[in-house]
Amino acid sequence: MPSDNTLTKGNLWHAIWLMSWPLVLTTVANSLVGLVDVQVAGSLDASAQAAVGLAEHVLFLFMLTIMSIGVGTTALVSRAYGTGNQEEYIKAAGQSFLLSIMLGLVMAFTASLTAQFAISLFTKNQAVVDAGRDYLTAYSFVLIPYSLTIIANAAFRAIGDSKTPLYIVACMTAINIAGDYLTVYYNFPVASLGIKLGIKGLAYAGLAGSIVGAALAFYFLKKSKLAPSLKALLPADGEMLKKICKIGIPSAMQRLFWALSVFVIFAVLTLCPNSVQALASWAVGMRVEALVFMPLVALSLAVSSIVGQNLGAREFERAYAAGWRVTGIGIAMMFAAALVLYMGADLIASAMTSEPVAKTYTVAYLKINALAEPFLALAMVLGGALQGAGETRTPMLLTLLTNWLIRIPLSYLLAISFHMGVDGVWWSMAISILIHGLLMAMRYQSKEWLKEKI
Repeated sequence: MPSDNTLTKGNLWHAIWLMSWPLVLTTVANSLVGLVDVQVAGSLDASAQAAVGLAEHVLFLFMLTIMSIGVGTTALVSRAYGTGNQEEYIKAAGQSFLLSIMLGLVMAFTASLTAQFAISLFTKNQAVVDAGRDYLTAYSFVLIPYSLTIIANAAFRAIGDSKTPLYIVACMTAINIAGDYLTVYYNFPVASLGIKLGIKGLAYAGLAGSIVGAALAFYFLKKSKLAPSLKALLPADGEMLKKICKIGIPSAMQRLFWALSVFVIFAVLTLCPNSVQALASWAVGMRVEALVFMPLVALSLAVSSIVGQNLGAREFERAYAAGWRVTGIGIAMMFAAALVLYMGADLIASAMTSEPVAKTYTVAYLKINALAEPFLALAMVLGGALQGAGETRTPMLLTLLTNWLIRIPLSYLLAISFHMGVDGVWWSMAISILIHGLLMAMRYQSKEWLKEKI
Protein backbone atom coordinates (compact mmCIF):
# COMPACT_ATOMS: atom_id res chain seq x y z
CA MET A 1 0.00 0.00 0.00
CA PRO A 2 1.19 3.57 -0.61
CA SER A 3 3.04 5.46 2.08
CA ASP A 4 1.05 7.71 4.40
CA ASN A 5 3.75 10.36 4.03
CA THR A 6 2.45 13.90 3.49
CA LEU A 7 4.69 14.28 0.43
CA THR A 8 2.26 12.16 -1.60
CA LYS A 9 -1.06 13.62 -0.45
CA GLY A 10 -2.68 16.82 0.69
CA ASN A 11 -1.57 20.32 -0.21
CA LEU A 12 1.49 20.23 -2.46
CA TRP A 13 2.72 23.64 -1.30
CA HIS A 14 2.63 22.35 2.28
CA ALA A 15 4.71 19.31 1.28
CA ILE A 16 7.22 21.57 -0.48
CA TRP A 17 7.47 23.78 2.62
CA LEU A 18 7.96 20.82 4.98
CA MET A 19 10.86 19.50 2.92
CA SER A 20 12.43 22.78 1.86
CA TRP A 21 12.93 25.01 4.88
CA PRO A 22 15.16 22.62 6.88
CA LEU A 23 17.17 21.85 3.75
CA VAL A 24 17.66 25.55 2.99
CA LEU A 25 19.15 26.02 6.45
CA THR A 26 21.21 22.84 6.02
CA THR A 27 22.77 23.91 2.73
CA VAL A 28 23.39 27.46 3.91
CA ALA A 29 25.24 25.99 6.90
CA ASN A 30 27.31 23.86 4.53
CA SER A 31 28.25 26.85 2.39
CA LEU A 32 29.19 28.91 5.44
CA VAL A 33 31.96 26.42 6.14
CA GLY A 34 33.49 26.91 2.70
CA LEU A 35 33.16 30.67 2.98
CA VAL A 36 34.85 30.77 6.39
CA ASP A 37 37.60 28.41 5.17
CA VAL A 38 38.54 30.87 2.41
CA GLN A 39 38.12 33.95 4.61
CA VAL A 40 40.36 32.52 7.34
CA ALA A 41 42.86 31.29 4.73
CA GLY A 42 42.97 34.87 3.46
CA SER A 43 44.35 35.95 6.83
CA LEU A 44 47.44 33.94 5.90
CA ASP A 45 47.92 35.14 2.29
CA ALA A 46 46.50 34.97 -1.25
CA SER A 47 48.44 31.76 -1.91
CA ALA A 48 46.64 30.06 0.98
CA GLN A 49 43.27 31.19 -0.38
CA ALA A 50 44.10 29.81 -3.82
CA ALA A 51 45.42 26.58 -2.26
CA VAL A 52 42.24 25.97 -0.28
CA GLY A 53 40.11 26.50 -3.37
CA LEU A 54 42.23 24.17 -5.50
CA ALA A 55 42.72 21.46 -2.85
CA GLU A 56 39.02 21.27 -2.08
CA HIS A 57 38.27 20.76 -5.76
CA VAL A 58 40.81 17.95 -5.89
CA LEU A 59 39.06 16.38 -2.92
CA PHE A 60 35.70 16.97 -4.63
CA LEU A 61 36.81 14.51 -7.32
CA PHE A 62 36.81 11.84 -4.62
CA MET A 63 33.69 13.08 -2.84
CA LEU A 64 31.58 13.02 -5.98
CA THR A 65 31.63 9.22 -6.10
CA ILE A 66 30.14 9.04 -2.62
CA MET A 67 27.69 11.84 -3.43
CA SER A 68 26.49 9.89 -6.47
CA ILE A 69 25.61 6.96 -4.22
CA GLY A 70 23.45 9.43 -2.30
CA VAL A 71 21.55 10.27 -5.51
CA GLY A 72 20.86 6.57 -6.05
CA THR A 73 19.84 6.22 -2.41
CA THR A 74 17.30 9.04 -2.64
CA ALA A 75 15.76 7.76 -5.89
CA LEU A 76 15.42 4.14 -4.74
CA VAL A 77 14.44 4.74 -1.11
CA SER A 78 11.94 7.50 -1.91
CA ARG A 79 10.17 5.50 -4.61
CA ALA A 80 9.97 2.37 -2.43
CA TYR A 81 8.79 4.48 0.50
CA GLY A 82 6.12 6.03 -1.72
CA THR A 83 4.73 2.58 -2.48
CA GLY A 84 4.93 1.52 1.19
CA ASN A 85 7.44 -1.26 0.45
CA GLN A 86 9.44 -1.34 3.69
CA GLU A 87 11.57 -4.32 2.73
CA GLU A 88 12.69 -2.57 -0.45
CA TYR A 89 13.56 0.82 1.06
CA ILE A 90 15.39 -0.79 3.99
CA LYS A 91 17.43 -2.93 1.61
CA ALA A 92 18.20 0.07 -0.61
CA ALA A 93 19.39 2.12 2.38
CA GLY A 94 21.47 -0.72 3.85
CA GLN A 95 23.24 -1.53 0.60
CA SER A 96 23.90 2.18 0.05
CA PHE A 97 25.63 2.33 3.43
CA LEU A 98 27.74 -0.71 2.56
CA LEU A 99 28.82 0.74 -0.78
CA SER A 100 29.56 4.21 0.58
CA ILE A 101 31.64 2.95 3.52
CA MET A 102 33.82 0.86 1.21
CA LEU A 103 34.23 3.79 -1.16
CA GLY A 104 34.98 6.18 1.70
CA LEU A 105 37.88 4.04 2.91
CA VAL A 106 39.32 3.58 -0.57
CA MET A 107 38.92 7.23 -1.52
CA ALA A 108 40.45 8.54 1.70
CA PHE A 109 43.68 6.59 1.33
CA THR A 110 43.87 7.31 -2.40
CA ALA A 111 43.39 11.04 -1.83
CA SER A 112 46.08 11.05 0.86
CA LEU A 113 48.57 9.34 -1.45
CA THR A 114 47.86 11.56 -4.44
CA ALA A 115 48.07 14.76 -2.38
CA GLN A 116 51.85 14.74 -2.86
CA PHE A 117 51.58 15.51 -6.56
CA ALA A 118 47.94 16.39 -7.35
CA ILE A 119 48.16 20.14 -6.68
CA SER A 120 51.22 20.60 -8.88
CA LEU A 121 49.24 19.27 -11.85
CA PHE A 122 47.09 22.40 -11.85
CA THR A 123 49.43 25.23 -10.90
CA LYS A 124 53.18 25.87 -11.02
CA ASN A 125 53.16 28.48 -8.27
CA GLN A 126 55.26 26.83 -5.57
CA ALA A 127 53.62 28.66 -2.67
CA VAL A 128 50.18 27.45 -3.77
CA VAL A 129 51.51 23.91 -4.36
CA ASP A 130 53.09 23.67 -0.91
CA ALA A 131 50.07 25.05 0.93
CA GLY A 132 47.63 22.92 -1.08
CA ARG A 133 49.66 19.75 -0.46
CA ASP A 134 49.69 20.34 3.29
CA TYR A 135 45.97 21.03 3.35
CA LEU A 136 44.96 18.07 1.16
CA THR A 137 47.17 15.56 2.98
CA ALA A 138 45.55 16.40 6.31
CA TYR A 139 42.00 16.81 4.99
CA SER A 140 41.75 13.68 2.80
CA PHE A 141 40.70 11.43 5.70
CA VAL A 142 37.47 13.42 6.04
CA LEU A 143 36.14 11.10 3.33
CA ILE A 144 35.70 8.25 5.84
CA PRO A 145 33.14 9.91 8.17
CA TYR A 146 31.77 11.90 5.23
CA SER A 147 30.70 8.69 3.46
CA LEU A 148 28.38 7.65 6.30
CA THR A 149 26.95 11.13 6.81
CA ILE A 150 26.13 11.79 3.16
CA ILE A 151 24.21 8.52 2.73
CA ALA A 152 22.42 8.81 6.06
CA ASN A 153 21.21 12.29 5.15
CA ALA A 154 20.13 11.10 1.69
CA ALA A 155 18.12 8.27 3.26
CA PHE A 156 16.49 10.60 5.79
CA ARG A 157 15.45 12.99 3.00
CA ALA A 158 14.10 10.10 0.94
CA ILE A 159 11.57 9.19 3.66
CA GLY A 160 10.52 12.83 4.01
CA ASP A 161 12.68 13.71 7.04
CA SER A 162 14.63 16.87 6.27
CA LYS A 163 15.00 18.02 9.89
CA THR A 164 17.44 15.34 11.03
CA PRO A 165 20.03 16.27 8.36
CA LEU A 166 19.68 19.87 9.59
CA TYR A 167 20.57 18.86 13.15
CA ILE A 168 23.57 16.87 11.94
CA VAL A 169 24.92 19.55 9.62
CA ALA A 170 24.33 22.36 12.14
CA CYS A 171 26.56 20.59 14.67
CA MET A 172 29.21 19.87 12.04
CA THR A 173 29.16 23.51 10.91
CA ALA A 174 29.51 24.92 14.41
CA ILE A 175 32.51 22.70 15.16
CA ASN A 176 34.15 23.37 11.80
CA ILE A 177 33.82 27.15 11.91
CA ALA A 178 34.91 27.40 15.55
CA GLY A 179 37.83 25.13 14.72
CA ASP A 180 38.89 27.30 11.77
CA TYR A 181 39.30 30.37 13.93
CA LEU A 182 40.77 28.57 16.94
CA THR A 183 43.40 26.63 14.99
CA VAL A 184 44.51 29.35 12.56
CA TYR A 185 44.28 32.46 14.73
CA TYR A 186 45.14 30.92 18.12
CA ASN A 187 46.99 27.70 17.19
CA PHE A 188 44.56 25.77 19.42
CA PRO A 189 45.25 23.26 20.95
CA VAL A 190 49.04 23.40 20.43
CA ALA A 191 49.79 27.08 21.12
CA SER A 192 51.76 26.26 24.25
CA LEU A 193 53.99 23.97 22.21
CA GLY A 194 55.02 26.75 19.85
CA ILE A 195 53.58 24.91 16.83
CA LYS A 196 51.99 26.99 14.05
CA LEU A 197 49.23 25.00 12.40
CA GLY A 198 48.56 27.45 9.58
CA ILE A 199 46.51 26.01 6.71
CA LYS A 200 46.52 22.54 8.31
CA GLY A 201 44.33 23.93 11.08
CA LEU A 202 41.49 24.36 8.58
CA ALA A 203 41.80 20.69 7.61
CA TYR A 204 41.81 19.48 11.21
CA ALA A 205 38.73 21.58 11.98
CA GLY A 206 36.88 20.05 9.04
CA LEU A 207 37.87 16.54 10.06
CA ALA A 208 36.66 17.09 13.64
CA GLY A 209 33.30 18.36 12.42
CA SER A 210 32.84 15.41 10.07
CA ILE A 211 33.61 12.84 12.76
CA VAL A 212 30.97 14.37 15.03
CA GLY A 213 28.53 14.45 12.11
CA ALA A 214 29.03 10.74 11.39
CA ALA A 215 28.50 9.87 15.07
CA LEU A 216 25.25 11.87 15.12
CA ALA A 217 24.07 10.25 11.88
CA PHE A 218 24.59 6.80 13.39
CA TYR A 219 22.74 7.83 16.55
CA PHE A 220 19.71 9.20 14.67
CA LEU A 221 19.61 6.20 12.32
CA LYS A 222 19.24 3.82 15.26
CA LYS A 223 16.21 5.78 16.44
CA SER A 224 14.47 6.12 13.06
CA LYS A 225 12.38 4.06 10.63
CA LEU A 226 15.65 3.34 8.87
CA ALA A 227 17.18 1.51 11.87
CA PRO A 228 16.77 -1.97 10.27
CA SER A 229 18.98 -0.80 7.38
CA LEU A 230 22.01 -0.99 9.69
CA LYS A 231 21.45 -4.76 9.80
CA ALA A 232 20.95 -4.92 6.03
CA LEU A 233 24.54 -4.00 5.09
CA LEU A 234 25.50 -7.65 4.75
CA PRO A 235 25.35 -9.78 2.80
CA ALA A 236 25.94 -7.71 -0.32
CA ASP A 237 22.97 -7.76 -2.70
CA GLY A 238 24.30 -7.63 -6.26
CA GLU A 239 20.97 -6.63 -7.81
CA MET A 240 20.43 -3.73 -5.42
CA LEU A 241 24.03 -2.53 -5.75
CA LYS A 242 23.57 -2.60 -9.53
CA LYS A 243 20.45 -0.43 -9.24
CA ILE A 244 22.25 2.09 -7.02
CA CYS A 245 25.15 2.30 -9.44
CA LYS A 246 22.90 2.55 -12.50
CA ILE A 247 21.38 5.72 -11.09
CA GLY A 248 24.48 6.98 -9.31
CA ILE A 249 27.13 6.58 -12.02
CA PRO A 250 25.64 9.19 -14.40
CA SER A 251 25.35 11.53 -11.43
CA ALA A 252 29.00 10.88 -10.60
CA MET A 253 29.96 11.54 -14.21
CA GLN A 254 27.97 14.77 -14.16
CA ARG A 255 29.87 16.00 -11.13
CA LEU A 256 33.15 14.72 -12.60
CA PHE A 257 32.58 16.65 -15.82
CA TRP A 258 31.95 19.78 -13.80
CA ALA A 259 34.89 19.25 -11.43
CA LEU A 260 37.37 18.55 -14.23
CA SER A 261 36.13 21.57 -16.15
CA VAL A 262 36.96 23.66 -13.07
CA PHE A 263 40.57 22.57 -13.32
CA VAL A 264 40.68 23.65 -16.95
CA ILE A 265 39.27 27.01 -15.90
CA PHE A 266 42.07 27.13 -13.33
CA ALA A 267 44.53 26.57 -16.18
CA VAL A 268 43.01 29.41 -18.20
CA LEU A 269 43.21 31.71 -15.17
CA THR A 270 46.92 30.92 -14.79
CA LEU A 271 47.41 32.33 -18.31
CA CYS A 272 45.86 35.65 -17.28
CA PRO A 273 47.77 38.54 -15.72
CA ASN A 274 48.16 38.32 -11.91
CA SER A 275 47.34 34.63 -11.93
CA VAL A 276 47.63 34.08 -8.16
CA GLN A 277 45.19 36.92 -7.47
CA ALA A 278 42.92 35.54 -10.22
CA LEU A 279 42.87 32.12 -8.54
CA ALA A 280 42.27 33.70 -5.14
CA SER A 281 39.36 35.76 -6.49
CA TRP A 282 37.89 32.65 -8.06
CA ALA A 283 38.08 30.83 -4.69
CA VAL A 284 36.42 33.78 -2.94
CA GLY A 285 33.81 34.36 -5.65
CA MET A 286 32.79 30.70 -5.78
CA ARG A 287 32.21 30.53 -2.05
CA VAL A 288 30.30 33.78 -1.89
CA GLU A 289 28.15 32.61 -4.79
CA ALA A 290 27.78 29.20 -3.12
CA LEU A 291 26.26 30.87 -0.08
CA VAL A 292 23.70 32.44 -2.41
CA PHE A 293 22.86 29.38 -4.49
CA MET A 294 22.92 26.85 -1.64
CA PRO A 295 19.17 27.35 -1.21
CA LEU A 296 18.90 26.00 -4.78
CA VAL A 297 20.73 22.90 -3.66
CA ALA A 298 18.18 22.60 -0.86
CA LEU A 299 15.28 22.98 -3.27
CA SER A 300 16.88 20.44 -5.59
CA LEU A 301 17.19 17.92 -2.75
CA ALA A 302 13.64 18.61 -1.58
CA VAL A 303 12.04 18.21 -5.00
CA SER A 304 14.05 15.04 -5.61
CA SER A 305 12.40 13.33 -2.62
CA ILE A 306 8.95 14.70 -3.47
CA VAL A 307 9.15 13.54 -7.09
CA GLY A 308 10.51 10.13 -6.10
CA GLN A 309 7.81 9.42 -3.54
CA ASN A 310 5.01 10.62 -5.82
CA LEU A 311 6.20 8.49 -8.70
CA GLY A 312 6.26 5.53 -6.33
CA ALA A 313 2.68 6.37 -5.32
CA ARG A 314 1.80 6.78 -9.06
CA GLU A 315 0.89 10.43 -8.56
CA PHE A 316 2.48 11.46 -11.86
CA GLU A 317 0.87 14.88 -12.33
CA ARG A 318 1.65 15.80 -8.72
CA ALA A 319 5.29 14.83 -9.32
CA TYR A 320 5.43 16.96 -12.49
CA ALA A 321 3.75 19.96 -10.86
CA ALA A 322 6.13 19.80 -7.89
CA GLY A 323 9.12 20.37 -10.15
CA TRP A 324 7.78 23.59 -11.65
CA ARG A 325 6.47 24.93 -8.36
CA VAL A 326 9.79 24.45 -6.58
CA THR A 327 11.61 25.91 -9.59
CA GLY A 328 9.41 29.01 -9.41
CA ILE A 329 10.48 29.47 -5.80
CA GLY A 330 14.11 29.06 -6.83
CA ILE A 331 13.88 31.62 -9.62
CA ALA A 332 12.31 34.20 -7.32
CA MET A 333 15.01 33.61 -4.71
CA MET A 334 17.78 33.95 -7.27
CA PHE A 335 16.42 37.21 -8.67
CA ALA A 336 16.70 38.64 -5.16
CA ALA A 337 20.13 37.08 -4.66
CA ALA A 338 21.35 38.48 -7.98
CA LEU A 339 20.45 41.98 -6.86
CA VAL A 340 22.36 41.51 -3.61
CA LEU A 341 25.44 40.17 -5.41
CA TYR A 342 25.44 42.93 -8.03
CA MET A 343 24.71 45.87 -5.75
CA GLY A 344 26.89 44.63 -2.88
CA ALA A 345 29.85 43.30 -4.87
CA ASP A 346 32.33 45.92 -3.63
CA LEU A 347 31.35 45.51 0.00
CA ILE A 348 31.44 41.70 -0.20
CA ALA A 349 34.82 41.63 -1.92
CA SER A 350 36.31 44.04 0.64
CA ALA A 351 35.16 41.78 3.47
CA MET A 352 36.78 38.72 1.89
CA THR A 353 40.16 39.99 0.74
CA SER A 354 42.40 42.98 1.31
CA GLU A 355 44.59 42.36 -1.77
CA PRO A 356 43.67 45.12 -4.30
CA VAL A 357 43.92 43.10 -7.51
CA ALA A 358 42.11 40.08 -6.03
CA LYS A 359 39.39 42.44 -4.81
CA THR A 360 38.92 43.93 -8.30
CA TYR A 361 38.65 40.47 -9.86
CA THR A 362 36.21 39.33 -7.17
CA VAL A 363 33.92 42.31 -7.78
CA ALA A 364 33.82 41.48 -11.49
CA TYR A 365 33.10 37.82 -10.74
CA LEU A 366 30.13 38.65 -8.53
CA LYS A 367 28.60 41.22 -10.88
CA ILE A 368 28.90 39.15 -14.06
CA ASN A 369 27.70 35.88 -12.57
CA ALA A 370 24.80 37.61 -10.82
CA LEU A 371 23.21 37.99 -14.26
CA ALA A 372 22.93 34.21 -14.69
CA GLU A 373 21.55 33.28 -11.26
CA PRO A 374 17.86 32.83 -12.31
CA PHE A 375 18.94 30.40 -15.04
CA LEU A 376 20.96 28.50 -12.47
CA ALA A 377 17.67 27.89 -10.67
CA LEU A 378 16.25 26.23 -13.79
CA ALA A 379 19.28 23.97 -14.15
CA MET A 380 19.65 22.94 -10.52
CA VAL A 381 16.06 22.50 -9.35
CA LEU A 382 14.73 20.78 -12.46
CA GLY A 383 17.89 18.66 -12.50
CA GLY A 384 17.06 17.57 -8.94
CA ALA A 385 13.53 16.63 -10.01
CA LEU A 386 14.89 14.46 -12.82
CA GLN A 387 17.32 12.76 -10.43
CA GLY A 388 14.46 11.99 -8.05
CA ALA A 389 12.82 10.18 -10.94
CA GLY A 390 16.01 8.19 -11.51
CA GLU A 391 16.70 10.11 -14.75
CA THR A 392 20.34 11.02 -14.17
CA ARG A 393 21.52 10.79 -17.79
CA THR A 394 20.06 14.13 -18.92
CA PRO A 395 21.73 16.23 -16.17
CA MET A 396 25.00 14.43 -16.99
CA LEU A 397 24.80 15.14 -20.72
CA LEU A 398 23.81 18.76 -20.26
CA THR A 399 26.69 19.32 -17.85
CA LEU A 400 29.08 17.80 -20.39
CA LEU A 401 27.70 20.00 -23.16
CA THR A 402 27.58 23.31 -21.33
CA ASN A 403 30.88 22.98 -19.47
CA TRP A 404 33.14 21.28 -22.00
CA LEU A 405 31.71 22.38 -25.33
CA ILE A 406 30.65 25.89 -24.33
CA ARG A 407 32.26 27.18 -21.11
CA ILE A 408 35.84 26.00 -21.61
CA PRO A 409 36.33 26.97 -25.28
CA LEU A 410 34.55 30.27 -24.67
CA SER A 411 36.67 31.09 -21.61
CA TYR A 412 39.89 30.65 -23.58
CA LEU A 413 38.52 32.54 -26.56
CA LEU A 414 37.35 35.52 -24.51
CA ALA A 415 40.17 35.61 -21.93
CA ILE A 416 43.15 34.91 -24.19
CA SER A 417 42.22 35.34 -27.85
CA PHE A 418 40.06 38.43 -27.31
CA HIS A 419 42.35 39.72 -24.50
CA MET A 420 39.50 40.16 -22.00
CA GLY A 421 41.56 38.51 -19.25
CA VAL A 422 39.81 37.32 -16.11
CA ASP A 423 36.54 38.99 -17.09
CA GLY A 424 36.38 36.74 -20.14
CA VAL A 425 36.41 33.68 -17.90
CA TRP A 426 33.62 35.10 -15.76
CA TRP A 427 31.49 35.83 -18.87
CA SER A 428 31.97 32.28 -20.16
CA MET A 429 30.63 30.95 -16.85
CA ALA A 430 27.51 33.14 -16.98
CA ILE A 431 26.73 32.30 -20.62
CA SER A 432 27.08 28.54 -20.10
CA ILE A 433 24.75 28.67 -17.08
CA LEU A 434 22.10 30.49 -19.13
CA ILE A 435 22.20 27.83 -21.86
CA HIS A 436 22.20 24.99 -19.30
CA GLY A 437 19.07 26.31 -17.61
CA LEU A 438 17.12 26.70 -20.84
CA LEU A 439 18.01 23.21 -22.07
CA MET A 440 17.06 21.64 -18.73
CA ALA A 441 13.69 23.37 -18.83
CA MET A 442 13.02 21.99 -22.33
CA ARG A 443 13.78 18.43 -21.18
CA TYR A 444 11.60 18.68 -18.08
CA GLN A 445 8.68 20.15 -20.01
CA SER A 446 8.71 17.17 -22.40
CA LYS A 447 7.55 14.83 -19.56
CA GLU A 448 9.54 11.98 -21.11
CA TRP A 449 11.29 11.47 -17.78
CA LEU A 450 8.01 10.35 -16.18
CA LYS A 451 8.45 7.03 -18.01
CA GLU A 452 11.79 6.30 -16.33
CA LYS A 453 12.02 2.79 -14.84
CA ILE A 454 14.32 2.07 -11.90
